[in-house]
Amino acid sequence: YTKMNIPNCICMIPARIGSQRFRKKNLALIGKKSILELGIEKAIEAKIFDEIIVNADDDVFELIAQKKGVKFYRREKKLGSSDTKSDDVVFDFISKNKCENIVWYNAIAPLQTIDDIKGFAISLRKKNVDTQFATKKEYLQAIFQNKPLNFLENEKFSKTQDLDPIELFVPSLMGWKCKTFIEKYISDKHAFFCGKINYYPVSNLSSLVIKHESDFRLIRSVIKGISSYDESIEYFN
Repeated sequence: YTKMNIPNCICMIPARIGSQRFRKKNLALIGKKSILELGIEKAIEAKIFDEIIVNADDDVFELIAQKKGVKFYRREKKLGSSDTKSDDVVFDFISKNKCENIVWYNAIAPLQTIDDIKGFAISLRKKNVDTQFATKKEYLQAIFQNKPLNFLENEKFSKTQDLDPIELFVPSLMGWKCKTFIEKYISDKHAFFCGKINYYPVSNLSSLVIKHESDFRLIRSVIKGISSYDESIEYFN
């Protein structure tokens, strides 16, 4: 790319074959479509990205990318292990795929709304944002290490609507200004939190992420109906 035609915003969809908590989760089927296919379709539907690229380590993911008409980047096997750090995955990708902004879009949040995807990408493009993470606001009493975070124990019990919300990370969407990320990574060998950081609240649907088999069953039951919760799990092949 020349400076004039570098894509403004690339959507990177990561997938790896060796997931430990729920093996092959990106290949699990809801109806006749894999989780990865559902994620790609949502990214396309958002019509906010200059390019959509699946970043993965196995032929099966390349097959799905080709089927859905998006690009494929094959990461090295060493970047597909359970010990791999996300900073290294991002640096490797943006070193080979030049762009101004990179959105890490997780297909394992298949209920993400188009509004959340669009809003996140638009917010990331602002000049005063270098790093951005999706979050979920919870208006509930929260405790950390047996200590209250947003309420007091020596007064009447607060109404939830009167609380300051806690904010939880949602790994459905993350993003960076590539220039800032690369400079920080080269300097410090890590860059997930670089420059000016923004937290972007998303909806309850967008916050549902598949990490374990039970998460998949819950999300499938939202899409197909509660009776599907205990159905056997089939995979793309």
